Amino acid sequence: MYAWVFLIYFGIFVLIFWLNRSKEEGKRINYKKMFIIPAILAFFVFLLSVVKIFIIYKILLIIIALIVFILTYWQWGDRIRKFFR
Repeated sequence: MYAWVFLIYFGIFVLIFWLNRSKEEGKRINYKKMFIIPAILAFFVFLLSVVKIFIIYKILLIIIALIVFILTYWQWGDRIRKFFR
């Protein structure tokens, strides 16, 4: 049963990343960004659903994680971009 929760979240995140990609002609698809990042996000939300944390706390944890990610990207953006190239 838990595998289905992960797969549903993974599918949602892949769909979001797929729809938000740049549509420039001749540009290759970065499969790291298309599948690894949604897998990590789906695993994070999957862990939150397994632990049975209330929905408000899930939203707060996701917001805090996004803020930490944005601050990390702000500080280490050059190295992160080099990693995904």
